Amino acid sequence: MLVGSRAGFGLEFHVERDPGLLCVDVFVGGLHVNTWDNAFYPPLLVKKLTDELGRFRAPAAPPEGFTSPAESFRAAEHRLYDDTFTAPGEALARCTFLEWGECTDGVTAFAFPGGELVHLACRVREGGGPAWGTEARDEPTVASVSRAALVATLEGGLAVAEREWAVRLAALLDR
Repeated sequence: MLVGSRAGFGLEFHVERDPGLLCVDVFVGGLHVNTWDNAFYPPLLVKKLTDELGRFRAPAAPPEGFTSPAESFRAAEHRLYDDTFTAPGEALARCTFLEWGECTDGVTAFAFPGGELVHLACRVREGGGPAWGTEARDEPTVASVSRAALVATLEGGLAVAEREWAVRLAALLDR
């Protein structure tokens, strides 16, 4: 069951795959960002989706230093992973996105608000990247989505996650 859009931002749930975990493929700008692990612990996913919703329900101005999604990604990534980096980027680095536990540990992602748009930019590290002290392999993937569409996707994903966690919890309690 796909919530949102693979081309923009989407969450594809595979509720039948695991009785204890919740399998969810995450897409940003057509990129499947968690191909290595998609089995989320349901309560953690519910919390992370709730937290993200709190960030995006209301329109917000772009952060200080925002230029373009790709350039802002680079500045935020440097600021996030390089303590010696002195260029502006602190406000950009606070726009981290997809920090949802080990399933999304292999992706560096930022969601830069821009009024009624949210600019998503991410890079899958695949064994390398600034977080691990090596050069990143690819340019960031970028997608600008309407804030309303992002919120609708997060709300839809939260509804599925809450429902599926309730089903799994009830099954655990019945044992």
